[in-house]
Amino acid sequence: MTLTHLFKAQALFAWMWVVLLWVAPDMVVEPSGWVLTPNLESLMHVLSVPMLGIGVLAWMAPTWTGDNIKQVGMVYGVGLNVLFIAVGLFHVSSEAAEFDPMGIIPTAIFAALFLWKSRA
Repeated sequence: MTLTHLFKAQALFAWMWVVLLWVAPDMVVEPSGWVLTPNLESLMHVLSVPMLGIGVLAWMAPTWTGDNIKQVGMVYGVGLNVLFIAVGLFHVSSEAAEFDPMGIIPTAIFAALFLWKSRA
């Protein structure tokens, strides 16, 4: 797997979340122990827009960055994924949410893969 393929996989993962936020919001909130309300569902629709943008940036990053792809991989692939993990773990530690392995574990795998491929 190349760094370009990893960016494409990250984009597909982000777009999967966009679809889930719109089509199956109950599947997004239930693992965290939350109850889906109309307000929360509306918030998910709003949050799907930046997630769509994250996917577009990941998909286009190899084309836009050229020779700087490793640097972008460290900032975007490692940094952004670690921030997602940190926020998730903060919510778990503050008991605002239950641990959701389907959100944190794939994100940790992406962060590790980006670290590995960006340093190679």
